[in-house]
Amino acid sequence: MEEHVSPDGRLLFRVAASADGDVCLGFVGFPWHTHGDILAATTGLPQAQAIRQFVDDLVGGKSVIVLWSVGGELRDVWVSDAPETDAAYAQPGESVELRYWDGRAWPDRTRGPA
Repeated sequence: MEEHVSPDGRLLFRVAASADGDVCLGFVGFPWHTHGDILAATTGLPQAQAIRQFVDDLVGGKSVIVLWSVGGELRDVWVSDAPETDAAYAQPGESVELRYWDGRAWPDRTRGPA
């Protein structure tokens, strides 16, 4: 098992393998997750390399993270494939925060493209 805590302590990301070899990746306490075989299929990389790249991009500040809240309560956290779409995800009574692992808001115009 591999775990990463965001610098501000708000997020805990876990990579865990089950006994049958399935590798699950997600934010602890929230429903969104992905699997190593899905990452391999979508990237064309071997599973171990796809997982490493996903985690390195996340904790290295390249990936955009969405925090979705309802009535002020954080309900889900996920890694965005489409930040522009996710930015408009919230319905009345909901909110979304888009950020990077280190807490920088998305878009971060101070650094240029990731």
